[in-house]
Amino acid sequence: MTKESYSKLALNAMNRASKQALEKAANMNLKIPEWKDGKIVFVDPREKLKKWPISELNNDYPKQKFSGP
Repeated sequence: MTKESYSKLALNAMNRASKQALEKAANMNLKIPEWKDGKIVFVDPREKLKKWPISELNNDYPKQKFSGP
């Protein structure tokens, strides 16, 4: 695997983790902190999930499997 494919796998994993954190916060009715215009604001995770790209919501796993070094 190339360095580029490792970085794509890492970015996909971070996107999945971010989505799971938003879903958990939404289920628990929590607001999440977000840096915006030089200050921290608390936003509703349900609104962020509505704006999440549909293709990523349906893509729970990376297209490539990690084969190891």
